[in-house]
Amino acid sequence: MFVNGIVIQSCTDNTYKGIDGSGVGKDPAQNWFLNYYEDVSDFFESYYDENIGRTYWDISDHTRIAACSDMEHIYRYVEEAEKHNIRYRLLLCETDVPDPVFDCPDLEKNFLGYDYAYAAGDNYSAVYNEIPFVFPQFRLNKYGLFQTREEIENYIAAREQFRRTHPPLTLEAGDFVVFRLHEVFLR
Repeated sequence: MFVNGIVIQSCTDNTYKGIDGSGVGKDPAQNWFLNYYEDVSDFFESYYDENIGRTYWDISDHTRIAACSDMEHIYRYVEEAEKHNIRYRLLLCETDVPDPVFDCPDLEKNFLGYDYAYAAGDNYSAVYNEIPFVFPQFRLNKYGLFQTREEIENYIAAREQFRRTHPPLTLEAGDFVVFRLHEVFLR
């Protein structure tokens, strides 16, 4: 797997600690929350559009992950979040997608598990949105993620079988990739 970079996410008390970051509803966190924060959104949103969220700009599926590989920007983002007393989490993303490649510094990290989510934007997660309702036979770890790559591959196979045997649009379709996630901590 490639180490792609970091996704900065608002902190919630939800037990799910994966990459889904739409911020819709009370439970999911929001990825890149400063893009919408009144005093600083112009800077952070334009940086995101030019450097992180380029997955929206005519790039084919499975070629880029919306993660930040620039530690200076990550430090600036964290500093601004702390200035506004916003709780946040830093998710280190590893995928089979080769871009971006992140030369990760030696950070303290906690392995969370494997997620299956969109490569771009809010990172809609099939694991978060489908397991409890469509695939309850699968067991997740304490973070609401799969513990091993083998477990998530079994889920993906069951998901594909379900898609072939049920009406179209029953499950979300999109640029899903497997994410290996760690929460990282700056020193």
